[in-house]
Amino acid sequence: MKKTILAMAVPALLAAGSASASINLYDAEGVKVDASGAAEVQYIQDIGNNQDGKWRIDDGDFAINTEIAVSDKLTAIAAMGFEFEMAGGAKAAASDEYRSNVENDELYVGFKGDWGQFTAGRQYLLMDDSGITKDYELSVNSFGVDIEQATQVGKYVYDNGTVYGAATYTDFSDGFDDNSNPKDAKNKTPDSYYGAGDDLRIYEARLGYRVADVDARVYYQKADNVDRTNDKETDAYNFEIEYAGIENVGLAASVGRVSKDDGTKDVDTDYMSISADYTMGKTTFGIGYDNQDTDGDTSDINGYYANVTYALHSNAKVYAEVGDSDGDEQDWGYVAGMEVKF
Repeated sequence: MKKTILAMAVPALLAAGSASASINLYDAEGVKVDASGAAEVQYIQDIGNNQDGKWRIDDGDFAINTEIAVSDKLTAIAAMGFEFEMAGGAKAAASDEYRSNVENDELYVGFKGDWGQFTAGRQYLLMDDSGITKDYELSVNSFGVDIEQATQVGKYVYDNGTVYGAATYTDFSDGFDDNSNPKDAKNKTPDSYYGAGDDLRIYEARLGYRVADVDARVYYQKADNVDRTNDKETDAYNFEIEYAGIENVGLAASVGRVSKDDGTKDVDTDYMSISADYTMGKTTFGIGYDNQDTDGDTSDINGYYANVTYALHSNAKVYAEVGDSDGDEQDWGYVAGMEVKF
């Protein structure tokens, strides 16, 4: 980036505030630079046994996105993003203060045009976008391997407004990447958390279609050599559909399956979710139901949640949610939070 762009970007960022969804820092001579960010803090008690309520920094993001016009049909793009989160109680050795973590969760370059967009570098995987649940924290369903993002990712995305699709290829051929971000694996390196094999590879695809008030899509993910000791494999898919044909109402449903092969046996888990929301002025009410059915288990796991959101501004909201599960020794949970973004 040119020094003149940086010199203009910093004061512009400080003066712009949070009045828009993103801040344009620079736009001249075919170069465009935007900044965006979000802060979200919660008080939460997770669904589970003997859980206690606690404050949590759920989200803290800052991102810079750049577009450079190479020609009328080709644009070079780059992005870098940073995530700020609490370290879950880890303390500094020299003091009694709680540390905070700052991670570079996105850093990629690429090209885009009428043909779509291709990027390479540190990026979020497609399966991180899957799911139609309208919860904030208390849905019991998630899909695929618990890896949100990784460094060695190639991603292609296409969207013409009606048909859209995407594909990723993630390669951990040099061993599990320490910059990857497994969900809920605080204070553990990805390598120790997963014990991943030296040839872990993840393949993903998404295909969707929009018509009138219906948006339907399917996700697929395949992960090879997830475990270095037994070459574990995981296959996952999720089919999702959303309907917005009723005024102020959103309806959604999904069905999916995760199949895991640990080298000795296959275990299939079927997932189902339905959700709905209703908006009245600045207030939105949401409800949802989830189901998990794992081969060999004597009973399904059912989850329920309900929430209410109040929009203070298009870029600021407060919310509250309650949820429960009929799993063994699972007490109900709740969360209240606030998010501000720019």
